[in-house]
Amino acid sequence: MQFSLNSEPVKYALIALTAPLWWPFVRALWRELNDSLRDEGGIFGQQLTRAELESVNKAKGRHESPLVSETWDEHERGGAAPSSSRRGPRASPAPATRPRPRGFR
Repeated sequence: MQFSLNSEPVKYALIALTAPLWWPFVRALWRELNDSLRDEGGIFGQQLTRAELESVNKAKGRHESPLVSETWDEHERGGAAPSSSRRGPRASPAPATRPRPRGFR
């Protein structure tokens, strides 16, 4: 019997060994989709009772999406929105309090 890289055990081992790379993405996608469909009972569409529907409506604003876009400027300032966007589109940007790090980030 000849060993082949195209055999089923090798394919399953490759999927299992690369799971730490793709599993967090799948989990975040699952949570995001399930949260977006929670009014209808989630992905599987289970009918909610009146009490469950009320609790979902109360908790609606408490869920925060993990898929949030953040610019480097916001990241360097600690997650706050850039001050130039609050002052208006024609305002000049605020001077940096510390020198910008050099090189790749």
